[in-house]
Amino acid sequence: MTAATTVTKRSATIWIAAGLIAGLALAIALSAYQGVRADGHATGTETIVLTTSETPNEVNFVAGTSRSSEEVWIRGSGFTPGREVVLLLDDFQGALYIISNCRLNNDGECAPGNRRDGGGSVWPLIVNDDGAFATNWRIGRFTRPNVGAGDGNEERLSTLYAVDGETFDTLATAPLALCNHDRAEDAEVPQFCSK
Repeated sequence: MTAATTVTKRSATIWIAAGLIAGLALAIALSAYQGVRADGHATGTETIVLTTSETPNEVNFVAGTSRSSEEVWIRGSGFTPGREVVLLLDDFQGALYIISNCRLNNDGECAPGNRRDGGGSVWPLIVNDDGAFATNWRIGRFTRPNVGAGDGNEERLSTLYAVDGETFDTLATAPLALCNHDRAEDAEVPQFCSK
């Protein structure tokens, strides 16, 4: 009788330990999954598309000019509705530059007349009920040295970041080629530029 009782206690202890380990593994797995979505910002399907007047994901960028009137349409989908999105582009030094902001008029409204210096057409940029947004960025002063351009002709492939307006967590990225379409005819064309 004592032998059967000992076997039963051992079996029960093994089953309890196995159950605890399985429960712990399940709790860890579920908490890791919920941690990714805990802030409610990331859907996992965020995408951004860039369109210019000439070539998608490529804009005429003449470094050193005072202001550029070139514009890039930026459209996003798959974002969490109601969230603010901030658009950032790396400058010639690799620092991130906010391109979605807008100069405000005296009433605190986005003033289209001030866009000659650059910036977005919508501010703040809030995702609609369908999870989408659209704005355009006028390059403006981004072509100036020590703003977006370096010394000389700084053609380069940059990354556009769509980040959460509260946490600045990266939600989506897209490439943007800054190409000088006005370069000398005998100048070498970078591989990332169409012309």
